[in-house]
Amino acid sequence: MEETTEQPQLVMTRQLAGAEDLLRGFGSTSQIREGETVTITHINAESIPYDSTRSVKDALDELFSKLGA
Repeated sequence: MEETTEQPQLVMTRQLAGAEDLLRGFGSTSQIREGETVTITHINAESIPYDSTRSVKDALDELFSKLGA
């Protein structure tokens, strides 16, 4: 009997994003998508990781304090 090594078929579904999906600021906004209300969290420097311990905001604050800004 011949052994087969058939791989399972992967199905990928791509979700498109537009400029309206990238909201800058603080907090969140509710939007209706395909009849469902979804919460979109705004993007700000506090929520973007800079490294494993700091956010982009933390890194910028540190830089500005060294520059005396």
